Amino acid sequence: MQEGTYQERRLVTVLFADFVGFTTLAEELDPEVLQETVSAIFEDLAEEALAFDGTIEKFIGDAIFVVFGAPVAHEDDPQRALRCALGMQRKFADHAARVKRDRDVELGLRIGIHSGLVVAGHVRSVAEYGVMGDTVNTAARLEAAAAPGETYVTDETFRLTNREFAFREVGPMQLRGKERPIMAYALSGERGDRVRIEVSAPLVGRWMELSRLDLAFQSARLGRSEVVVITGEPGIGKSRLVSEFLGLAGSPDAGGPTPAGGDGETARSADAPRVLRWTFSRVNQRSYAGFIEPLLTELGIDPTASDAIDRLGERLRELGFAEPAPGRLMPMLATFLHLPGAAEVVEESEEQQRSMYISVYDVLTALARSRPILYVLEDLHYADSASLDLLGFVTARATGTPLLFLLAHRLGPGAPELRPARANFSQLVLQPLSDEEAARIVETTVPMPEELRDRIVARAGGNPFFIEESIRSLIESGAVEKDDTSGAWRLSRVPALRAQGPLPLGLEVPATLHAVVATRLDRLMPLAREAIQLASVVGVRFGDRVMREAGGDRLADAVDHLIAADLVVDAAPGERREGRYRFKHAVTQEVAYNTLLVRRRAELHRRVAGAMERVLGEQLREFYPALAHHYLLGEVPEKAA
Repeated sequence: MQEGTYQERRLVTVLFADFVGFTTLAEELDPEVLQETVSAIFEDLAEEALAFDGTIEKFIGDAIFVVFGAPVAHEDDPQRALRCALGMQRKFADHAARVKRDRDVELGLRIGIHSGLVVAGHVRSVAEYGVMGDTVNTAARLEAAAAPGETYVTDETFRLTNREFAFREVGPMQLRGKERPIMAYALSGERGDRVRIEVSAPLVGRWMELSRLDLAFQSARLGRSEVVVITGEPGIGKSRLVSEFLGLAGSPDAGGPTPAGGDGETARSADAPRVLRWTFSRVNQRSYAGFIEPLLTELGIDPTASDAIDRLGERLRELGFAEPAPGRLMPMLATFLHLPGAAEVVEESEEQQRSMYISVYDVLTALARSRPILYVLEDLHYADSASLDLLGFVTARATGTPLLFLLAHRLGPGAPELRPARANFSQLVLQPLSDEEAARIVETTVPMPEELRDRIVARAGGNPFFIEESIRSLIESGAVEKDDTSGAWRLSRVPALRAQGPLPLGLEVPATLHAVVATRLDRLMPLAREAIQLASVVGVRFGDRVMREAGGDRLADAVDHLIAADLVVDAAPGERREGRYRFKHAVTQEVAYNTLLVRRRAELHRRVAGAMERVLGEQLREFYPALAHHYLLGEVPEKAA
């Protein structure tokens, strides 16, 4: 591959936005004033795009073109695009109101969003990164058809986001340059409650981990502070394990707060733990979020109420803080919780920070006197530095307090390192489920033929989220539907399976899984990324000799990086006839393969076929079917026969 000419196929979400009324505005304003007005608008629109990690491809006249998912993918690129659109509409509305007041000119922003495949990279010149494909054209055409003030999305984007966002159906639209009508939806806003296809998959294969969490909880109840870190790859079941444990630990709402206005001893037994729970987010997160929100909820304080500080004083007295303790604690805690009327800290000194940390710790220990605390912090890899600093302080100080911290985060880059000096510390690394356990999830969710079940199990590689998303993909394709009488899911038709080649509708990689895997692939260094693409062409299992012959020593050595990233593992002894390595998840192999341009795939298939012929020698006869497969996809049919 020539440096500077890198191109690949990527699943992205494209946003086009332009404003209606520009021509009228240009007629009204002096060119210099027009330039200042338009620049201010575009600066605000660009700021929204960058806030959600969008890539501004270009400005075109009075339009802006933003890509989500290239050059770096996120697990929620379609959702980021829609949040960006909502933010753009809000900011544009402010500008439009000002122009209407000052110039009596009506302005409106229209946005079109579409999700699909593009070719990304140096598509126009070696010096410029960009994307190209029908996905871009569709978003642009949809934007041109949208009404001013509206954001239209295609059916592809709608299906990826309708669990989190509300829409109004616009209906089929005949777009310029399109043979068939495009189904369009108008974005209304973000949902307060998520709509989700609930497949009710059981918790399987985690009883040992639940037992270890229970041991830590029993220890905490006896007054020994405990910290348990739960780690694993995306989708392995960290949050599900935590939720299941909270239910078993005696919290009837598995994370619900103590009822505001008291300790709730009349509603629950004295042994029931207080559950403080927070999930960190990738974007729009304030400092100390992991402590402010749970404490406000647990103390029953509305942070917008005018009497919030008085309410804080009442709660401190209820917790046993005698005068003048509330008078000393209240100003510090009110500032920490950002209550109305509290003093603002302009510049926090080390002494002030320490006093604030001690105040938070004192409140937690006071809460723990009547009932043990289960403090759950999830997605800790997204935590703000302030929350991590305070967490380190509390866990290092905690001793003799009935307090159990459950901290869940992903393995890999960005994972925090936390080893408290005084609290008992343990770590659970969740491993993939066995094939038998994975099959049990499928069988208890949707009864289906063994061959289809085994295909789902094989591609999921023991990852529960991969299994559930594959089942949801079947539901969305219509292959699985809910029985009106029993409410259970059942197979309405069996997708046709092939040994090789494209997967049938409902069994292709769901976009949700594609996003999770693509995000991990984008973290790889360039050489490792090239290595995983070559390995994906070889197959789910691949050998060192073929990799070295087809890609060279540097590429073959880069497999070590893939193993370190937990994308590739050493094959079991019984599997090594086909190669010493295998992809940990078949989905990873599919996604890596699908990033390759079609012409690049053909080239690599030819290269792999040639490498097999040179290095396998007398063993080649055993691999004739695989050799024919590579020559066929390498567009050398005469050698595939």
